[in-house]
Amino acid sequence: MKKLAIIISGILLSSAAHAADSYQSISNLGYADTDNNDTISVDSTYYFSPKSTLGPYDQFEYINKQSNVFGGYADDDFGDVTAIGGEYFVEDFMVGASYQNADYNSNDESYTLSAGYFFNPDLLAKVRFVDQKDGDNVTFFSLAYNHMLNDTDYVGITVESDDDFDSRSVAAKYFVDLQQGNYLTVEGTFVSLDEADDQWNVETNYYFSKATSVFASYDKEDNYSFGAQHFINKNIGLKVGYGNNADDSDYDAYFANMRFQF
Repeated sequence: MKKLAIIISGILLSSAAHAADSYQSISNLGYADTDNNDTISVDSTYYFSPKSTLGPYDQFEYINKQSNVFGGYADDDFGDVTAIGGEYFVEDFMVGASYQNADYNSNDESYTLSAGYFFNPDLLAKVRFVDQKDGDNVTFFSLAYNHMLNDTDYVGITVESDDDFDSRSVAAKYFVDLQQGNYLTVEGTFVSLDEADDQWNVETNYYFSKATSVFASYDKEDNYSFGAQHFINKNIGLKVGYGNNADDSDYDAYFANMRFQF
């Protein structure tokens, strides 16, 4: 159930943009079958100004700068998760707020308030306060930096820690235009926890064109996944994949996602 909450949060938090095609709404309708546990999810983000792509239909600039509102819902065989929120950007400042309710036997509610400051367009410092109904309140501090290698290619890095320095994370992403209509992304996250084992994961996407790509991922727990995505046109895409565990071949995960961008 914790994994479901993480998945929906991750889905909602999309990045932003730079060229070619532009969109103001991005929505997803997903289905996953994991060891006979069915999960259905839906989410949507509306941006108050257009977001331009970096080439591929689903790749945007590393640090989002567009004000937005979002909502999402996911339901599996054990419960459901609901989330709503938004971000507002004005000059060099941003503020955000969100609410999440994970309903598994009891309601696990949390409220998040965030504020950030852009030292320059490629460097954002942010503080995020999370009020958990049935847990400790936590404050997170993060710094996101986007280093442009040329007009399109970049390396993005985000470091984050909680107020007690009990949880520390580093996330990085590399995007490169390979020319001739091909693109590549490589990204990963490392999380260090005082009261649990360190975790890491890596993922890569290769684009045959801005509409068609394949992907693969792997993490410390030996979970892996792979699949493909294709946009029927600039507005509708389909992603399908398969996941398993290298140490437990009986663990099967099949997933599919319809993406709508307008």
